[in-house]
Amino acid sequence: MPMERRRFLQMTALLGGSAAIPALAHAAPQGLRVRHHDVAFQGAAQWHGGRLRVAQLSDIHVGWGTTAGVLAQASLAANQAQADLLVLTGDYLNHSLAEIDNLEAWLKTLPRPCVATFGNHDHWSGVAGIRKVLEKNGIITLVNESLTLDLGGKRLCVVGVDDGFTHHDDSEKAFSNVALPGNALVLAHEPRTADRVSRAGGRLVLSGHTHGGQVVIPGLTRALTAAIGMRYVAGWYQAGDAQLYVNAGVGASVAVARVGDQAAPELAVLDLA
Repeated sequence: MPMERRRFLQMTALLGGSAAIPALAHAAPQGLRVRHHDVAFQGAAQWHGGRLRVAQLSDIHVGWGTTAGVLAQASLAANQAQADLLVLTGDYLNHSLAEIDNLEAWLKTLPRPCVATFGNHDHWSGVAGIRKVLEKNGIITLVNESLTLDLGGKRLCVVGVDDGFTHHDDSEKAFSNVALPGNALVLAHEPRTADRVSRAGGRLVLSGHTHGGQVVIPGLTRALTAAIGMRYVAGWYQAGDAQLYVNAGVGASVAVARVGDQAAPELAVLDLA
C-alpha cells in the first residue's frame, strides 16, 4: 500500500476511535457511482462544434480486495456510458501476476476504443506482463508517450505519463511529439504528476491512486490528508495551469472498506467541449 494511504488509515483509526463509528456506518457507500462532468476542453476548438465523451476507470485491483460484483458494475457502467473513448489510469493488479487471468477476463468485457496507462501496483506486480495482456486484448497502452486518435471524425491527442509514485514518469518525453500540449488529454495515475504535466504544457489530466481517501469521515479526513501531504484526493483541482480530475477508482488492495460517498467506487464520464 502506498505510504500516504497507509499513514492516512493508521491516523484515521487512532484519531477517529469509537466516536467515528456512527459516522462510518452512516457514510458506507452503496455500489459504484457514475459521476458526470461537463468539461471546458481547449482541444475542442479544432472540432468545430460537438463534444467527445470520455469514460474513466481507475485502480481496478483485481484480486481478493475487489469484489466480483463491483467489477461487474464497473464494466456494465462503462458500456452503458456510450463514450467515444474509455481510459484506464492504472493499478490493475496488486502485488503479483497471480490474478492476471481474471484481469484478462474482465478486460474482455470493456468497450473499445480503450487507452491505458500504468500505476504503482502495476510496477510492483510486473508491468511487462500486464501490458502484454492489455495489448493482446486490443487496449492501447501509453508509457511516457502520446497518440492521436480519430474518434468519429474528431481528432484527440492522448498522452500517457507513467507512474509518478514509483518515479517512472517522464512528462518531457511523453510530450516530445505533441505539437499542441494544451489540446491533449493526459492520463497519469499519481495525481501529483499533474504539477509536472502542467509545466510541460498539459491542461487536462485524469488520474486516480488515492481511492478517494478510502475512508472519509466528515471533519476528519480533510485534516488528515492535509497533514500527510495528500494535496489531491478526489474530484477536481487546479494543478498549476492544468485541470486535474482524481478518480476514486474501483477496487482496493487492502482489507479496508471504502467509506463515504467521496470514496465510493467510481466511473467518471466527462463530456469534453
